[in-house]
Amino acid sequence: MNASLKKFLAGGVALQLAFVATCHGAEFIVIKPKYKADTIVAPDPEYPTLAKSQRHGGQGIFRLIINEKTGVVDEVQVFKGTGHGELNREAIMTLFKWRFKPGIKQRDVAISFEGVGRANELH
Repeated sequence: MNASLKKFLAGGVALQLAFVATCHGAEFIVIKPKYKADTIVAPDPEYPTLAKSQRHGGQGIFRLIINEKTGVVDEVQVFKGTGHGELNREAIMTLFKWRFKPGIKQRDVAISFEGVGRANELH
């Protein structure tokens, strides 16, 4: 299969997925790049299944206490919760997996769990 055909087919699949997501509601997790500055490893959290089914969303701010020598996250504090325990727990568990370049002592991270389906219901 030539490269042009592959791009065309990939574009068609992406368009179909976008349509399905729009029709059925989709959930997104947003962490702005500035919060990941100086990270070595910074996975995004998963959207918890229960939160998806109940269309929970919210933004939380989490304070990371980082071992300055190793870059390992030693503590995660909830500075401002998302309003939903399952979203807070997912964010906290994921933030413990983050690793930073040595020399960073603390970082505040805003994580937004956004349910598109919910926004459509409100209008």
